[in-house]
Amino acid sequence: MNKINTDKLSIAFRDKALCTRSGTCIGVCPTGALSIGKDAYPEIDADLCTECGLCAKTCPGGEVNFKSLTEITFKHQNIAESFDGHIQRTFVGYAADARMRKGGAGGGVITALLWDLLRRNIVDGCIVTRMNPDRPWYGEAFIARTYEELLESQQSKYIIIPLNAMFKEIRKLPGRYAMAALPCHIHGFRLMQRHVPALTNKIHCVIGLFCASALETHVALEMMQARNIDKSQVKKFDFRGGKWPGAIRAILKNGQIKRLHYSNFKDGAINYLTYLYSPFRCQTCIDGSAEFSDISVSDAWTRDEFGDYVFDSQSKMLVRTHVGMDVLNGATESGSLVVQDVSQNRHYQTHKLHTKKKGLTAPIRVERLLKKGKTAPKYDKPLPPISRSERIGERLESLIMSIGKKRSTRFPMFKFLTSRYGIILVKIRQYVKSKKYRRK
Repeated sequence: MNKINTDKLSIAFRDKALCTRSGTCIGVCPTGALSIGKDAYPEIDADLCTECGLCAKTCPGGEVNFKSLTEITFKHQNIAESFDGHIQRTFVGYAADARMRKGGAGGGVITALLWDLLRRNIVDGCIVTRMNPDRPWYGEAFIARTYEELLESQQSKYIIIPLNAMFKEIRKLPGRYAMAALPCHIHGFRLMQRHVPALTNKIHCVIGLFCASALETHVALEMMQARNIDKSQVKKFDFRGGKWPGAIRAILKNGQIKRLHYSNFKDGAINYLTYLYSPFRCQTCIDGSAEFSDISVSDAWTRDEFGDYVFDSQSKMLVRTHVGMDVLNGATESGSLVVQDVSQNRHYQTHKLHTKKKGLTAPIRVERLLKKGKTAPKYDKPLPPISRSERIGERLESLIMSIGKKRSTRFPMFKFLTSRYGIILVKIRQYVKSKKYRRK
């Protein structure tokens, strides 16, 4: 690094803690000087670097300018006030294809949208993710071009994956593509749209995923170690396998299924994972709804007055742009997707806990860290009104997250929480939820 001016490079080479590990710098580099390294951070070949500055200009890690991203995406500079961002219409639905609906985390909506674009020859491939076939405890990005390959991409992969590194491959290929991406990937893509238009013009649409946090690359390995599972015997790893809302599990080569926690995904281990395995940059991200996508997709967790899910095994879709509207209308009209418009549905509401975590708690954390002169990303989105109790809540959450920094404290705590001794906490959580809906 002595030969290179780090100001010309992405934030990972100046302050690793701020790196989103989105892979944007790798995908944008015109000389191939950057590659995916240990724990999904970028590595550089100094001999190939020309200090062109593109990776610094498109890096979504150190600073996120919502006004600029809004202008690139929506052609105006009015930053959205709500957590959900700019929305044209809201839908709930599921894949019409039975295999897609059964295999998806929330009704197979994203897969159905992508497959419809592929089968109608609107795109030539889809940039998606999967668990690595040879090392199923790690995630990877790839280009799906067939029905079966899209099925491989189903299910949520909460592990960090540098999706935008795929632009390195797209650069060399003809055709048009669609991509399914997290908020940080989309921030990088939109910046690329401004600085490398010839490359980003190959992307027909961006389907965004709601995100509370990605998880460190070692999370699946440690979960299996906590249950004494030999990784060499693992054929497949699911974060949301089985009946909706799913459960985290390892499928062995002999066909045996090993559950890695008690209860389901919603009430079980995910509540601990996002505290103990959340990277610092995710803890300080304030975009949880993929604000700058063409369509944002999330499970439809909406409940009725009795606490039952209104849209079991379905996803909500926030359509943001005319491109997104065309994509959804095309999938619906061709029979790939079954939807209903819930823009005016009184039962519909966004995720309150998700909104609090990313739309309130994270901004409080960022403000506190910056005031102390500590590392944190910079945003131009104003901080919402904050109460004293909310500031205390952020400090408590940050304290719990600090336990996850070291394996010596993280691993035994996670092992206990997901053991049979932790069932009581799951039961308490479910009881509190049931009481809340009974009071309505």
